[in-house]
Amino acid sequence: MVEIRLLGAVEAVVDGVVRGLGHARQRCVLAGLAVDVNRPVGYDQLVHRVWGDAPPPRPRAALYGYLYRLRRLLAGARGVALVRGPGYYQLTAPPDVVDLHRFELVVESARRTGDDARRVELYDDALALWRGTAFTGLDTPWLDDVRAVLEQRRHLAERHRTEAALRLGRCDEVVADLVARTRAHPFDEHLAAQLMLALHGMGRTAEAFTVHRAMCGLLAEELGTGPGEALRAAHDRLLRTPVGG
Repeated sequence: MVEIRLLGAVEAVVDGVVRGLGHARQRCVLAGLAVDVNRPVGYDQLVHRVWGDAPPPRPRAALYGYLYRLRRLLAGARGVALVRGPGYYQLTAPPDVVDLHRFELVVESARRTGDDARRVELYDDALALWRGTAFTGLDTPWLDDVRAVLEQRRHLAERHRTEAALRLGRCDEVVADLVARTRAHPFDEHLAAQLMLALHGMGRTAEAFTVHRAMCGLLAEELGTGPGEALRAAHDRLLRTPVGG
């Protein structure tokens, strides 16, 4: 059994053993191919993904060396291969071997289910795949761009997981996490709205109104805007529904 992990430090795990992937550039090569598992990555594309605009004098030779060592490290991993074709390289593997793609598959399953309890379980499974910041310790322009997109997808999965938990009335379960996330993302109105609803559902409506006032003040002071749809809807719900509703 093999896992290629990108949602944290870039790692390869074969039969439960983490294989050392060596130099940072070598890990960049694996990441550059694993993000597009089962799709060809052109030679120039891969060079850009690994070195950006500052490739070494002989990038082709460097890539050969990295790929040779990666093939040796992945030896014995059934169903996984590093392939070189005319003008491209490719990692072939079942998509769920790569944690990034497994995350996306599980999130899609969560979106499709009509059962909120099951949706929460699936989102928990997907979010548990994250071990930190994607591609931890690696820094190229391409990886930075991919990392930003992945963080947005993670954030969206967290939001949808919280929405499902709130519909189930599991307000006390999400409050602490929402407090931490609103501190990390102070301008995110969706998070503030969810925190308001969770507090209200626990009978802490006065605190919920305090969150609303603070968010409106921050938006006016820092951005010169008023509350958006999510914040207005949460405020209206606080006014319309009984405590705990």
